[in-house]
Amino acid sequence: MGNEFIEETSEGSGKKASQNNSMSGPEAVEAEENAEKDRMDNQDKKRKGWAQDEIQTTVTAHKNGCKPLVLLQVNCRSIYNKVLEFWNLVDTYNPDIIIGTESWLREEIGNTEIFRTEFTTFRRDRHARGGGVFICVKNNIACSELWVDDEFETIAVERP
Repeated sequence: MGNEFIEETSEGSGKKASQNNSMSGPEAVEAEENAEKDRMDNQDKKRKGWAQDEIQTTVTAHKNGCKPLVLLQVNCRSIYNKVLEFWNLVDTYNPDIIIGTESWLREEIGNTEIFRTEFTTFRRDRHARGGGVFICVKNNIACSELWVDDEFETIAVERP
């Protein structure tokens, strides 16, 4: 099968989909249908009850032969005033890597004011209002900054 990518919108449905990757035949079809139903149910719940535009997320798991690597992508639209919501989201999905856009952070705001020490954080703040990106990688994953673009809000991080 090779490497597989699983896009998930809820904790439960993504886990079912990734656990059932090794199934074949009718079991795999049923597991896939159940995962899709769970995703649809959770999307309906979000539209009805939690339809806020404060934090938009995408969680992706990549099965690499070992433990799945969980990524959380967040469009923060100002993380500074949503720190509790942000960390509740992180606690819910337990990602290995967090990619954030529209952080709206400034150089005067230190990493310790926003980010936990269990993550290595790479930031590129905009020098005007809005914008900004960050990547947080759990400390147990070796990584380093590959490059930062001074003209654009771009960061690249690599694993050795």
